Amino acid sequence: MQDNPTTLLKKHGKSFNFARFFLGSKTGIAAARLYRFCRIVDDIADENEDKVEAAAQLKLLKQQIIQNHKTDPTVGDFLMLCSEYGIDREHGITLIEGVSQDLIPLALTSDEMLIQYAYRVAGVVGLMMAPILGAQKSGHSFAVDLGIGMQLTNIARDVMEDAKMQRRYIPQDWVKGLSAAQITKSEIAERAVVQKAIQRLLQLAETYYQSGLAGLYYLPPRNRRAIAVAAFVYRDIGRKLLNNDCIYWQGRVMVPTSKKLLLASQALWQLTSSKLAHTDCVHASELHLHLTAQMQTK
Repeated sequence: MQDNPTTLLKKHGKSFNFARFFLGSKTGIAAARLYRFCRIVDDIADENEDKVEAAAQLKLLKQQIIQNHKTDPTVGDFLMLCSEYGIDREHGITLIEGVSQDLIPLALTSDEMLIQYAYRVAGVVGLMMAPILGAQKSGHSFAVDLGIGMQLTNIARDVMEDAKMQRRYIPQDWVKGLSAAQITKSEIAERAVVQKAIQRLLQLAETYYQSGLAGLYYLPPRNRRAIAVAAFVYRDIGRKLLNNDCIYWQGRVMVPTSKKLLLASQALWQLTSSKLAHTDCVHASELHLHLTAQMQTK
């Protein structure tokens, strides 16, 4: 039997759990169920020291989704969620394929690879969350952008932690070819290069946040508030990094509860004052330039 779907959210997704309280009970539980599926997939790659075994587990989950097998509780609940909300289960497969990239030493070489990776592990989560939140179809592309923006924030926050796991998501030329190993042992000059790359990541993230926030227009008002709060809180991780000169070697940046409450009030004020998501808008197609071959917003 599955645990309470909010358990993992409370433990690992504190920013999202904070925002969940702005949703209705049914929608909040469904969002937590999706988070649980995504977290379990992510944990298989991150927490299993035997990467061969982790690859086998992810492959099995993928096969079960393809074959519509519901015996495994994780896959079964995900497939049930897809049925309840009209989520394309192919998005779950895309997520698994994206997370599977983390099972081997990873060094992204281009902007294109960065955005494609962010789409597979986070943009696609926005696509899955959109039907749960009652988004209009016109809003799905914006949901992808919000997911990508959040993932770019993740990458910026976790540069050192990821480097220690032989992962470098920052494109090669952004860091003048520094490897993950070199980032973990970098000297002052090299640190400055990485700091500038993190600033560039966060500038790119801001572009995707702006698009994602504009797309809140396509959500029902109550759910619009919840996602605005989540976006403001998560985006603040990057802003705090910037204010701290992107000193990535001093550990993860956190947003305290007191600041979350302030950010929530700012998000809600901007919604009510018509400064945010107050009209329909055309999606900026250049944001998905690198995704045309793999993305289908349904």
